[in-house]
Amino acid sequence: MKIIALVTLLSFTLALSAKTPVRNSPLTVEKSKTYPYLAYLPDGYEKSNAKAWPLIIYLHGSSCKGNNLDRLKKYGPPFYLERGMGVDAIVISPQCPSNRNWTAGSWFESFYKELKDKYNIDPSRVYLTGMSLGGFGTWDIASRYPEYFAAIMPLCGGGQTGMVETLKDIPTWVFHGEVDKKVKLNRSTEMVEALKEIGSKPLFSVLKGEGHGIQKVYSDQNIYKWLLSQHKHAYERFIEITSLWTPKVESVNSPKDDKTQKELVIKNEPSKAPEVPENQENKTGVKSFIYNLFNKKEPYVQSSLH
Repeated sequence: MKIIALVTLLSFTLALSAKTPVRNSPLTVEKSKTYPYLAYLPDGYEKSNAKAWPLIIYLHGSSCKGNNLDRLKKYGPPFYLERGMGVDAIVISPQCPSNRNWTAGSWFESFYKELKDKYNIDPSRVYLTGMSLGGFGTWDIASRYPEYFAAIMPLCGGGQTGMVETLKDIPTWVFHGEVDKKVKLNRSTEMVEALKEIGSKPLFSVLKGEGHGIQKVYSDQNIYKWLLSQHKHAYERFIEITSLWTPKVESVNSPKDDKTQKELVIKNEPSKAPEVPENQENKTGVKSFIYNLFNKKEPYVQSSLH
């Protein structure tokens, strides 16, 4: 009798759970003539509305290549957007096929044209970011198509220093782990120094004690505020901002916990962030308790090399 009762209770529980509504994902799977992608639309977005929105294009790392878009949710913006983080921009995350990389071919122009035809995009506020393989892709694509981007943000990537001739007028914020063993810190350092040599003023954040896994940079609202404050053809304003603010150089002991070493959480510190115009400030905060679980406040160390 006890076994029958237990089976009955289990069946009843499963039936209830099956009827429990599942939270809708803010990410939608979209097809494309080039690469399939995950799309995030901000609160208030309506296709019928004439309002144009900023666009952030995110390029994933090599572990997310293939034909399964769920892989993109492992880290980066898709990970945090899936868990309730909000951004006042359209966020598009394409997936690179297994046999290619972001620097191969001329896929970007046709992909961007599709996005412009499908979404209400403000062409003066288009941003490119990526991590690892995507960091290399960010440097490469921005150097080949600089006319499209208001700002770029490569993480733990690199490129050829000759690229900087076409990148010099694009506001750039570079992130790299101090002890990255997969992509050495000097890959970013040489790009930043090459930009400075021709008069550009990139931001360069070296994350103390961090290796290759610096994906939690994407959990910080300050980076989105910075991106969204940049406008195409407004480089003079970027120079003015960066002359007044640079990341603070701090020297601290690296955390000993292995898990903490791999995961960096950035603490919001408005006093350290570049000034953002009031009408452009990202007012969309964390939307779910679940997201808070993945965004615990821990020490954030940011240093700048000049």
